[in-house]
Amino acid sequence: MQSTVALPAGGFVERFVNRFGILALHALIWTLPIGLFAIVASRILFPGLSPSIYCLFEQPSVGQRLYFQTAVLTIGLLYVLAGGAAGMIRVPRNPVLAAAAAYGMFVTLSGLAALSTVLVLKESVFVWCCVLLAALLAHLKLTRAQCRRLLVSYIGIAGISAFYAILQYLGLEIRVGEIGYSQDIAEGRFRVLGLQGHPNYLTAFIGPALLLCPGLIVRSSSRRQRVTLGVLALILVLGIFVAGSRSAYLATLLVGGGMALALWRQRPAFRLTRRSAAGVALAACVIGLFVIPNPVLPHRYSFSQRLSDARPIQGRLYFYLVATRMIVDHPVIGIGYGQYGVRFWEYADALQSDPKNKVFNFILEDVGGIRADQTHNEYLQMAAETGLLGLAAFFFLLIVFYGRLRNDFRHPELADERLILAGIGAGVAYLLVDSLFSFPLRLAGSSLVFWLLLGIGSRYACEENVPAGPRHDMGLARETQAGKTARTDTQTKRKR
Repeated sequence: MQSTVALPAGGFVERFVNRFGILALHALIWTLPIGLFAIVASRILFPGLSPSIYCLFEQPSVGQRLYFQTAVLTIGLLYVLAGGAAGMIRVPRNPVLAAAAAYGMFVTLSGLAALSTVLVLKESVFVWCCVLLAALLAHLKLTRAQCRRLLVSYIGIAGISAFYAILQYLGLEIRVGEIGYSQDIAEGRFRVLGLQGHPNYLTAFIGPALLLCPGLIVRSSSRRQRVTLGVLALILVLGIFVAGSRSAYLATLLVGGGMALALWRQRPAFRLTRRSAAGVALAACVIGLFVIPNPVLPHRYSFSQRLSDARPIQGRLYFYLVATRMIVDHPVIGIGYGQYGVRFWEYADALQSDPKNKVFNFILEDVGGIRADQTHNEYLQMAAETGLLGLAAFFFLLIVFYGRLRNDFRHPELADERLILAGIGAGVAYLLVDSLFSFPLRLAGSSLVFWLLLGIGSRYACEENVPAGPRHDMGLARETQAGKTARTDTQTKRKR
């Protein structure tokens, strides 16, 4: 059973279509967080505006989401028109992609219980664009080398995002106070917003890239690329640190520590040379300058105040309570995807009508000035908006993905790729941990990373990408020769 329906290898049209899809994915990765489209469009449409990295949209994450949807739909349409229609009609027999499509169907189905079905359909376009991205990755005839290049592209642009965050931390931001966080900056809670417009959005985008670096460094045959990836890994570590995101710290410690433990048990062949050891020592010194207070590089804001700030935690606990009430009222298909913010105040008023809940009034006064669009817990919001069926479909997608990845990891002919496979799994796990306290799957940048890793993870160990030898179907471990011999002997005895 083959894992994908790939384009034929021969023919100019087939090669051109495949090459177009790969280049389009690279272009999407590089243009999404930088926002070059916003800068160019603002200079053309509004020549009187002064320069700023946030020059077109008040919230960069909103502009990036619109751009993501437009770009993926355009890439998909052009890919089909260029000659990929025949293959896209024959849906790839890929269990990860099938599970993703099932999740998308439950998202759309949630519109039946929504106050506005049209609004749910509009919001679900984002989810289907994510599924389309995964379908494109599954359908393209990607080799393992091309998969690694896509991952390197992502690490490169994540490094640029982290480097800009470091510049912000050092005071080189342009008009940072006009994004709506001037009070937080003045009170010392945070200063770094990144290209995504918020420290949590920034770390959700760059965090998985850090976990991909070890495998790509070991797998690279070029010293220049290894050094470049090592420098990018250092920049990513500093970017995560200066952002001051508590969920990012937790995800990095849990997932990074778990990945290190799993790899230690496997003991991959890795020899630390003197140059590598010197590089690690130098990187530790640079990180120490940022972490340990010193006169050379003093802290630009209070890390202790940022980490101990209880106000966001109190507000999120109330968000969780509202989401729980929504789940109780609509347990099957939810209130409709993207409708949490629409119906938040309706449920909040119902909760506050009970005298026992007057203790939460101070939270509502704090929340009153902002839009409570997100629960800050992806799983609770998913259950509230798409019902328990939608949440179950999402968990089924994760089970299928990690089951596939686990089988590929154990495959003897993929021993050299285990660090990369572990990095892909750890990158997805990073976003899953971050989803406990944030909403990375609602943002364009981190959603791009999530579905990119899912698509590459389901494609990386396909049959045609495994070295010559016994077949490797769907990433399942092959039977040993001893097992085959034993079964043959048993069948022979039965015949006798």
